[in-house]
Amino acid sequence: MAKGSVRRFLPVLAGLLALFGGGKASPPPGAAFGAPSGPAWWEVRLLVTVRGEYRSWEAGGGPRRPAVAGDYSYRARWEGRLEPDGDDFLLVHLKTEVLEWRLGEKAGLPGEETRLEAPPASAPELRLNYVLKEGRSLEFSIGLDGCIHLPLHGSPGKVPLLLPQSASRPDGLAGDRYDEFLTAGSNSIVLPETDLARRRPVRSFAWKWERGVLGPASRPGLADGAGFNDAHSVEAVVTLAAR
Repeated sequence: MAKGSVRRFLPVLAGLLALFGGGKASPPPGAAFGAPSGPAWWEVRLLVTVRGEYRSWEAGGGPRRPAVAGDYSYRARWEGRLEPDGDDFLLVHLKTEVLEWRLGEKAGLPGEETRLEAPPASAPELRLNYVLKEGRSLEFSIGLDGCIHLPLHGSPGKVPLLLPQSASRPDGLAGDRYDEFLTAGSNSIVLPETDLARRRPVRSFAWKWERGVLGPASRPGLADGAGFNDAHSVEAVVTLAAR
C-alpha cells in the first residue's frame, strides 16, 4: 500500500474506533482539565487626588508673630495587576506616576509677605501596600510616603506633614492615629468581591481630615504656646479590568 493510502485510511479508522467505543470522541486539548472559570488576572489602576492646607503660629509674648499659611495639591497614579494566589491575591506593581505636586506657603505682614515653594523632589510617593481578601470583599491598603517638615519658612520648631492613608487594621502598627482625625467620609477602601466578575468596575472613595496640635506635649519640636493645624481632602479612584 502506498504511503498516501495510509494517510487517507487513518481518519476513517479513528472514526470507527470512536463509534465502536461508545460514540465518545477525544476531548480537545486542555478540556480534560476544565476551561478557566474567570479572568487570569486583573489590571489595577489607582488614582489619588489630595488638596490640603495648613497654618502655624509662634509662641511667646510681645507682639504677635505673623502666621505661616500654606496649601498643597497632589495627584498620582499607581498601575499594576492582581493575580490569583490560592485563596488570596498576588499584587504586582508596574509603575507609579506623580501627575501634580505643588506645596507653597506665605509668611509676613500684609503687603510684606514672602512665599516659598517646596521643591519637586519633595513629592510624596503613592503606595498600594496590599490587597487582602476578607470574606466577600477586597480591602485595599494605600498611603502616601514622604518626609515633609513644615513650615518652610524659618521656625524654631518644625512639624512633619501627616499624609493621607487608608483605614488602618486593628493589628497594624501604632502611628499618628490618622483615622481619629477624619471629619467627613470614610478612608476604608473596600470593594465587593463581585467586582471581580465585572469587566471594568470603577469605585470612588472620598474623605476629609483635620488635625490641630499644640507644643510641646502633643507634638515634639513645637515650643510652648506654638501651634500647627493641617487639613486635607482626598479622593481615591480604583479601577479593575479583567484580562
